Amino acid sequence: MPQVFEGLRVIDFSSGMAGSIATMVMADNGAEVVKVEPPTGDPFRSLPAWRQWHRGTKGVVLDLQTEVGVEQAQRLAASGDVIVQSFRPGVPDGLGIGYETLSASNPGLIYCSITGFGQKGPYANYKDYDALVQAKGGRMMDYQSAAEREGPTFTAVPVATFAASQFALQGIVAALYVRGRTGLGQRVDTSVLQGLGFYDMYNWLSVQLHDRFPETYPALSTTVSASMGGSYFYLVAPTQDGHWLQFANLASHLFRAFVQAVDLEEVFNAAGTMEGTLVPLGGATEELWEVLLLKIQEKSLAEWMDIFMPNLNIAVEPLLHTQQGMEHPQMLHNGHVIEVEDPQAGKTRQLGPLVTFSETPSKIQGPAPTLGQHTQELLSQPDRSVQAPMPVVGADALPRHALEGVTVLELSSYLAAPLSTSLLADLGARVIKIENLEGDPLRTIQGCQRTVQGKESLALDLKASEGREVLYKLVERADLLMHNFRPGVPERLGMDYGTLCKLNPGLVYVYSGSYGSSGPYSLRPAYHPIPGAICGGALNQVGQGTPPPPGTSLSLDDVKRYSRRLARANEGNPDPNSGLVTCTALLMGLYTRERTGKGQYIETTMLCANAYVNSDDFIRYEGKPDRRLPDAELHGLSSLYRLYPCREGWIFLACLLDEEWEALRLALGSEELQRDKRFASHQSRLEHDAELGALLSRAFEERDAPDWEKYLAEYDVPCVVADAGRYYAFFNEDLHIEANGMATEVEHPVYGKYKRHSSNVSLSLTPGVVGPGNRAGEHSRLILEELGYSPSEIRQQKAKGVVTWPE
Repeated sequence: MPQVFEGLRVIDFSSGMAGSIATMVMADNGAEVVKVEPPTGDPFRSLPAWRQWHRGTKGVVLDLQTEVGVEQAQRLAASGDVIVQSFRPGVPDGLGIGYETLSASNPGLIYCSITGFGQKGPYANYKDYDALVQAKGGRMMDYQSAAEREGPTFTAVPVATFAASQFALQGIVAALYVRGRTGLGQRVDTSVLQGLGFYDMYNWLSVQLHDRFPETYPALSTTVSASMGGSYFYLVAPTQDGHWLQFANLASHLFRAFVQAVDLEEVFNAAGTMEGTLVPLGGATEELWEVLLLKIQEKSLAEWMDIFMPNLNIAVEPLLHTQQGMEHPQMLHNGHVIEVEDPQAGKTRQLGPLVTFSETPSKIQGPAPTLGQHTQELLSQPDRSVQAPMPVVGADALPRHALEGVTVLELSSYLAAPLSTSLLADLGARVIKIENLEGDPLRTIQGCQRTVQGKESLALDLKASEGREVLYKLVERADLLMHNFRPGVPERLGMDYGTLCKLNPGLVYVYSGSYGSSGPYSLRPAYHPIPGAICGGALNQVGQGTPPPPGTSLSLDDVKRYSRRLARANEGNPDPNSGLVTCTALLMGLYTRERTGKGQYIETTMLCANAYVNSDDFIRYEGKPDRRLPDAELHGLSSLYRLYPCREGWIFLACLLDEEWEALRLALGSEELQRDKRFASHQSRLEHDAELGALLSRAFEERDAPDWEKYLAEYDVPCVVADAGRYYAFFNEDLHIEANGMATEVEHPVYGKYKRHSSNVSLSLTPGVVGPGNRAGEHSRLILEELGYSPSEIRQQKAKGVVTWPE
């Protein structure tokens, strides 16, 4: 079978992480990716990750400020199947490479645009820097307790940009799927702001429910509590020799195994904290937290891991930096770290492929290109005609939604995996969530609608033979199936790939794993703090100086302080990160089946997904600079990419490029900044970063934050207010959301009408569909009727405890 994107040409006009990761995945899976750069080169070429993000691509230099360059770009685009660009709205049209221009001569073209804030609205012209979007969107206020100071907190992990990369890729693959059936291309749009919105799992809805039902749903605090660090099940604690362990024993049986292993079961039984499906938060006390912190300090890291590792019901990992995570045994076993020979850096170690395919394996096509390496080769080629898979047909033959007619079976729980199929539902797929009779454990949290919205729910006992019979009938009709059971469970339930592919050879079967299906850690449990600990996200977010080096003498108060900061740093983003990658894998499998007619087994892992989020540092070669960590108080990475307090309020400044620095100097009108040779070049500014930060701090104290945002916007200096409120307030109140159609009203069977996020990627010809959440088992009867069960048979199945539904 061919690779997923074999035979496709992708023209990449983008700059930065989002577009680069999207096209990197396409190159790793067989596409010919042409990276277009200006004569001076991509402004981010100096980043170590650039070599990784552009591996296997061909490099072309075009000057889009000249007629010749534009003509060359248009000719190149006429040969492309996919265009990816990250210009601000209106810029491509002005350059002659807008969608209308390029699609006129290439109707099968998929044209993907990635902006910072969307195509419309008051912030449409703002730049797409990740932290700038996170600051404006309120995520830095969501973190406001993490730095033990007042005000917003810098968010270091570029989650919004990573999400935008996956939304772009998902939109491209969905559009290719439609093109395969109709011959028509279309425009694909997403933004870093939409990527940001994906990480607020609950608050956006909780505040709406409180407004309507104040006696039932408590008000959200405008600040974030920084009390007990991570509670019991997400404990962060130091060992005797000064290493820090991250625990993630969320389920009751995991927590029981943990307290048994540390010989504290009687203590917790006496405290009444061992009952229930999840460890109840209400039983948490400062005293019991201290007991756990002191207990873990009784043994060394090696001694504890000798105790924990044989027990496959304890979720625990040491907190690692990214470079340490590259050496994790499971990362190496899975092929998540590979070697690539680079012509300039020599031997490099880089991220492996994003997804594992059984029949269409990924293959790294080579190193990143030198500047303009393939310009002459590509521009001298004869015109390449794009071969649309089918003749172009009338618009009435288009599906209403990209995935209309696609049936997805989801057998997963909690957060990461179910999020993936919610994104498919937004693209028009029919998603049937098969959950146990009690429902997904996450349903105990009111805001879990993110994981069930747009789906149908079938509450089914898969341990019963009658339940498996229902599953098998659904499998025969399905296109995709996704689960997140630990290895061995699918075989015991009779739903492993070997069994199901015999029922449906065209089935695309995806395992959304934590560690993976094989290897030394494959049977271990994991919730979101585990990949956060392994892949370096937590130690990146916590900033310089935390945790202290091994051997540092710590009081109990010191331990509690560091535990709080580390637990806060290792927040919930690894789950959404993983769900994004699983959705991408499902779509890639569907597109491949459309091309070949064959299904296959596909695997994703939380480890790989979160390594990609940290891809700025997930590369190693001789001479590579160390990753820059935020300062200890979490203002930012440098004087020109950080938070500043103003006379009133806070701003975030993002001046990474020379032209942005020059614009800032002009705007501030400071003679000292104009004349000072310490700040004359990028390198000298880095060398004198503290002095520059002090000067800027004094300058920004002269005005209020909103005044700075408005004033500096006139000079095109990237600067936004960072303390206007938390993300949920931005989503529910800011007019920019409405201007871009990023929110849609739906109606829930219990909550009534509420506003939810619209589809995170828009397709111009086949728009998304936005559905509400549901109750566990809400569609059980309808689904069984559809499968041919009679009313009496359905009642019998319920009486026997095979199926259930809400009354």
